[in-house]
Amino acid sequence: MARRELAPSSPCPCCSGATYGACCRRYHAGAEPETATRLMRSRYAAFALGDAPYIVRTLDDGHPDRAMDQGALLAAVRDTCSRCKFPGLRVLDEDGAGDTARVLFHARVFEKGKDRSFVELSDFRRRDGAWRYVGGEMRDTPGARVPETLTIAGF
Repeated sequence: MARRELAPSSPCPCCSGATYGACCRRYHAGAEPETATRLMRSRYAAFALGDAPYIVRTLDDGHPDRAMDQGALLAAVRDTCSRCKFPGLRVLDEDGAGDTARVLFHARVFEKGKDRSFVELSDFRRRDGAWRYVGGEMRDTPGARVPETLTIAGF
């Protein structure tokens, strides 16, 4: 899937309530998110738009997917983006101090019409002023389950 372009006046795919131009667009263009929650939201929007390079760039150096060949990782993320639709995101909780943070969120995801929505508690780390996704744990929650096929590059 090629990266889908979105008009700046369109609602942001991260479901913040702001327009894409006032929300995640600047991060996708190269600015660094100011908080772990902003990074998590911008990563969700990047999945929705098929922006695989952004998703890979915002992985922490210690994330297990970093061990993959860069080309294979990009291809795997593109495949996930093309197979799935990302219609909604809710931040449920956030906590952080200093250079570490955790964000609990519910991601609505559909793969070929099947509901693959889930709740994840994600860990983030800030290094040299840039927040990165370290990893996460799926949470078993009624109406949201652990997806079987969304294992590459997490959220």
